[in-house]
Amino acid sequence: MPESPKSNESNRYEPSAEHLVYETPWIDFYHDDITHVDGKAGKYAWVRNHSGNGAVMVVPVTPSERYMIIKVYRYPTKRYIWEFPAGLVEPNELPLETARRELMEETGITPDRVELLGSQTPVGGYAGDIFHSVLAEIPEISIDDITLQSEEGIVDAKLLTRTGLVEFLRSQEIGDGITLTCLAHYWLWQEQRTI
Repeated sequence: MPESPKSNESNRYEPSAEHLVYETPWIDFYHDDITHVDGKAGKYAWVRNHSGNGAVMVVPVTPSERYMIIKVYRYPTKRYIWEFPAGLVEPNELPLETARRELMEETGITPDRVELLGSQTPVGGYAGDIFHSVLAEIPEISIDDITLQSEEGIVDAKLLTRTGLVEFLRSQEIGDGITLTCLAHYWLWQEQRTI
């Protein structure tokens, strides 16, 4: 196995002053004064969830291992994207509570059980929040049981087998990075249960 380069964790940007430049009910924008690793002064732009509590994405799975995905319009990409249900953690709310709430709001489905699978920073270069991956065990349902939250831009839903989900990944119909990370967390969780 090749050796890794030696780590020098003291090589990092040092904040001189944090500047909130624009605040919204959802996301806050910062443009900070920093000192670069080479000692030069500079600026760094980044964003954070307004509550500071991060967000969740829910992996809804039935007992027969059918995955529920939704198709939602995402303004930054200017297109519809297939992904798992997701949302921001509200003040004084725990990630598992957010997972239950978001799944019910976006699909009308109440989970039987939720479990935290892991957490990650989606884009560490500009987002300062944690995104929680949550498993939601849902009942055996049909597509007719799903009630979409259309005011959030959700226009479709699918219940996919593992094979169908892999085909969506292969064809890149699912390309959302958080969805891919949450799926990796879920499949790792499944693998660890069989060891």
